[in-house]
Amino acid sequence: MAFFGITSLGPPNVFQTSLVNALGINTFSEEEFQRSFEKVDRDHSGYITANEVEELLFETYGFPPLEEEVKMFMEEFDTNQDGKVSWEEFSAAMGRLRDKVNNKAAGAKEYTSFTKMKEDRFKHKRMGNELQDKYKIPMTFNQSVGFRHNDEISMDITKQPMKPIRKCQETKYAEAMIKTGIHFT
Repeated sequence: MAFFGITSLGPPNVFQTSLVNALGINTFSEEEFQRSFEKVDRDHSGYITANEVEELLFETYGFPPLEEEVKMFMEEFDTNQDGKVSWEEFSAAMGRLRDKVNNKAAGAKEYTSFTKMKEDRFKHKRMGNELQDKYKIPMTFNQSVGFRHNDEISMDITKQPMKPIRKCQETKYAEAMIKTGIHFT
């Protein structure tokens, strides 16, 4: 049984929550962002600094925002004008980011026809979009092989340490004997 969309086994649809558009800007309403904007704007000037954007997102979400989400917001704002952001600028940037992320996530749906999908699978045609363009993290172990991350934090998490193959003395001796042409039976 789901209680507010949360179960003991995780979210009801793990594929949908792992899409690239499953960010806080799509989850929370504009009114919630506006209330948080007013809280972060302590001097009631109608502006916040660019440095307070992360605090605004934390206030809205109730948890620390993803670094890529903060980076997306920071790239949207002009820091040339004293580093201040008005609610209108923030709201416009949020709209542009929602459109951009939703358009990117629309690529997760490759087919609208079962017949076309079946035909492509029979002919061994590859999908049109890369897996990293669809999902934030690999959904299965097989997807994790070759999955490229764009941000450094995810790269560090999924980095596989390379360890040399070490052989015991008996294995080295057996390999040397096989190289000489003597086979054991």
